[in-house]
Amino acid sequence: MRLPQIDLDDRGFQDLVSEARLRINRSCPEWTEQNVSDPGITLIELFAWMTEMVIYRLNRIPDKLHVALMELLGIELEPPTCAETDVRFMLSARPAEPVTIPGRVTEVASPRGLHEEPVVFQTIDDVVIEPTKLAEYVIERGGDFANVGVGEGDAQPTGSNQLPFSSPPQVDDAMYLGFEQSQARRVMKIDVDCSEARGAGVDPENPPLIWEAHTGPGEEDWTPARVLEDTTGGFNYGSGVVILELPRSHELISMGGRRAYWVRCRVSRVTQSGTDSEIYDHPPAIYSISAGVIGALVPSSHSVTIVREQLGESDGTAGQSFELQHAPVLPTEDDEGLEVQLPGSPDWTPWDRVETFAESRGTEDHYRLDLASGLIELGPAIRTGDGGWRQYGAVPPKGAKLRVSRYRHGGGRRGNVAQGALTVLKTAIPGVTEVTNPRQASGGVDPETLASARERAAMEIRTRYRAVTRDDFEFLSGEASPRVARAICVEPEKTVGVARIHIVPRLEPAERRLEFSELVPDEKLFEEVASYLDERRLIGTRVELLPARYRGVTVVVNLQANLRADPRRVEDDVATALYSYINPLVGGAMEGTGTGWEFGRALNQGELYGVIHAVDGVDFVKILRVYETDLETGKQEPEAAGSHLILEADEVVASGKHIVKAEHQEY
Repeated sequence: MRLPQIDLDDRGFQDLVSEARLRINRSCPEWTEQNVSDPGITLIELFAWMTEMVIYRLNRIPDKLHVALMELLGIELEPPTCAETDVRFMLSARPAEPVTIPGRVTEVASPRGLHEEPVVFQTIDDVVIEPTKLAEYVIERGGDFANVGVGEGDAQPTGSNQLPFSSPPQVDDAMYLGFEQSQARRVMKIDVDCSEARGAGVDPENPPLIWEAHTGPGEEDWTPARVLEDTTGGFNYGSGVVILELPRSHELISMGGRRAYWVRCRVSRVTQSGTDSEIYDHPPAIYSISAGVIGALVPSSHSVTIVREQLGESDGTAGQSFELQHAPVLPTEDDEGLEVQLPGSPDWTPWDRVETFAESRGTEDHYRLDLASGLIELGPAIRTGDGGWRQYGAVPPKGAKLRVSRYRHGGGRRGNVAQGALTVLKTAIPGVTEVTNPRQASGGVDPETLASARERAAMEIRTRYRAVTRDDFEFLSGEASPRVARAICVEPEKTVGVARIHIVPRLEPAERRLEFSELVPDEKLFEEVASYLDERRLIGTRVELLPARYRGVTVVVNLQANLRADPRRVEDDVATALYSYINPLVGGAMEGTGTGWEFGRALNQGELYGVIHAVDGVDFVKILRVYETDLETGKQEPEAAGSHLILEADEVVASGKHIVKAEHQEY
């Protein structure tokens, strides 16, 4: 297939004439006679014809020359970004001594495939798993609290305190386990010796209990913990073990007059999985309960850290360059960069990285790093108008040694591995028996292609790194990070000088059902975009960054499949087509992959018929209904949305969980 043509300017003769006529109305309203026989219109058409010839020659610029022009303007390829996820490290037993998971050293990988290399993740920071004992045990029955003593990490209630809930249990009755230190991101093992709870209609695999951790300053700030294992069956089976994965934060609060970091088990009519349930008729009796840490969630990234890589020696000339062994390079952090050792000195001096040498004096220790190519450049010497030379940035003397203290390489969409893909611990850690990623990794973006950079060049030249118009804010938001897929800027009503920017994060792959948590940018991305825009906004302009406004859409389809087609395959293909079409990242195109559903574009039920009928094996659609859905909760509106779903200018549609049923015709 031929390479697609890139037009540097796509305006034609009629476009130029129309633009000139528009300028007449704005600049010279006295000119009212604009018919084709007017001499002024004739001149406009002449100049439009001449300009069209210039544009034609401009679009014939060879690729090599175009790339050279981009280099002169300082336009470079964007580097990749690395996917990140939490890796769960499980211990063989409760530790007697602290267990350290070293950061930037510990590597976890996917199993090696037959034809592909494993994907390697590296822990970001050191994590120490401290031995933990139960410090407090409090029960709440009907709103009344009772403190139960804890000895050596084991609570052994007596008398009426053996019942953690009312008899019969009431909604919001709870038992509280308190700890002296925060257990954020920890995996907790709770050993329970108890009698069996009883209740008609209670499912032991999905009991009416919610395990939660306190995560905020207020009394109502409780976040559900993830139940990894429950051999008690929600106390239906009696004694057993409950293993919890606690959330990312854990805060102090007073419960029943005791101040601690609390984890609680609360009676609820809604189960941990979100389904409705009957509650118990009779509570369990707790004879003893203890708890301790047996694992931790460790933030990890798809990267490999290289430490103290030697670059070579300086020859004492200006404009030297050195190439790193691994490229592309991930964005550097504070303790990463070039170091220089002068001849005869034992010390290594860190140099400062700059984007350009334009403001560098000849005595300043500055260098540039091209992340995409891994090339380190030192300051050049430029001839001045009087015949002399000016040095931009210092030059290490001849014989000086250069090295990079630390840098990371890797990244790309390959790191967006599925849940449970990382199972190989490449370096053994005493006490660690199992590793896995409980959630899919996200955030990995490939390096920018040359074609993408060429399309970006025109807009980048126009903005010149200054955010003034709405288009400037949208473009520069994408420039701030490759993880920004789309951005829309709106000015809130009844406000002046406020740029409200809604961001859609980049997700790979995007041709699937996208979870609401994935579509919300994380704080790190918001901080990155905010820092970038803050340097480029006009004084007096306030920038507000928010997630995009999504309108969730669920499509219910009943269709007849071709007799030669497998109904299950047809269902999967139709669902995939709907998830791809109703998609803020790749949706909106009837054929092929789109650029994302346009903000404010209405959804018509009729176009969905075309998407479904384009799937191989579909004979015709019997029933098609569209429902609005809350993406965060998954709750679907009871009434269909009708044939036309209107969106506001800053809204974009995203798929909920589509329901597709395919059947063969019955005879």
